[in-house]
Amino acid sequence: MRSPLRALLITGSLAAAILGAALPATTASAAVAPTLSTTNFACSNGVCEIGPGNVGMSLAAGLDAVVQQSSDLGGTTPEVRGVASGSLPPGLQFGLPGQVATITGTPTTAGTYSFAVELANVNNASGQIFGPTGTQQLTITIGTGHSDRPANMHAGFNIHTGFGLGGYDANNSVLWSVSVTSTGRVIVSNARSRIGYPDAGQVIVNTGGGAPCGESSCLLTVTNSLGSSLTITLPKPVY
Repeated sequence: MRSPLRALLITGSLAAAILGAALPATTASAAVAPTLSTTNFACSNGVCEIGPGNVGMSLAAGLDAVVQQSSDLGGTTPEVRGVASGSLPPGLQFGLPGQVATITGTPTTAGTYSFAVELANVNNASGQIFGPTGTQQLTITIGTGHSDRPANMHAGFNIHTGFGLGGYDANNSVLWSVSVTSTGRVIVSNARSRIGYPDAGQVIVNTGGGAPCGESSCLLTVTNSLGSSLTITLPKPVY
């Protein structure tokens, strides 16, 4: 006859074995290093150009860290920690680490500069890195006059806030002009990005007045002082 103690030990061993086998399925998934949002950059083979910029012209680029998993990491924030290897163009500097980090300054020397930034999940309470880290390879090309690459330009009109132009351009001191493509009517002429923007490279131009195309959508011609020109669609007004 099996003793109660032996039965208990066998039962406990079976339970431990069952629980042990189930542990991988019930524990939280392993932490994954964050990545860098590259929506505004020109990427090829894993390397992303965040410029170009120009010698003697203010440059600002925003670097946004993105979480790569939905599991609870216990109160962490994805951060761009800094330059892990390589070097920035002379005249530019990396700002404070954070979920949104910046590279700003005024380039002094033309050329293409390669570097990598480190990305990590950081514990909100301790400030310590949690889990594995990652890197993103980047380049910044500095020209000598009119190098430019506007990206993700868009426009809208709201009855409360007026006309707005948004998008990305690392050359954050350029002047912007906007006109209605079909008529040539000027909406914005040689306007700078609003104070407080860019959030490093984010162009925000606002102006008052009525809806540029009445109740309809229309095409707009957007140009800047570096010679860039593109056509975008202005949606119907929002009221």
